[in-house]
Amino acid sequence: MTTTISDGTTTLTPQLQIGYVVSRRSRNVVHRILNSQAPAVSLRPGALRSGRHSLLFTDEATALAAVAMLASDRELTLEDTERPDVVNMTFVVPSGGDVQLELDSVTRRNWVVQFDFEETD
Repeated sequence: MTTTISDGTTTLTPQLQIGYVVSRRSRNVVHRILNSQAPAVSLRPGALRSGRHSLLFTDEATALAAVAMLASDRELTLEDTERPDVVNMTFVVPSGGDVQLELDSVTRRNWVVQFDFEETD
């Protein structure tokens, strides 16, 4: 399995994808009508994916490069060869979203980069 994250110029390859939480917000509108038990409903397609992702890097330099890339003002591409239909996307870290860097407390060598994302395409 290979996971990559790219800004169109630089591509980084983490050792492992260790966390992926995704949701899609419904955009349907339900209108409650006075004196009626049945609401009026306006159906709309769901929003694109948003969530939180965690990647494991085995060296500090690549983890720091990932943090810089994720904190940039560019759209990024995430690709995974094992789960392309689930993971692959173009995304940004949204305003108010976090990019976190954590030293793995067990190995004291590996780095975990966690980030919020919002799909853009």
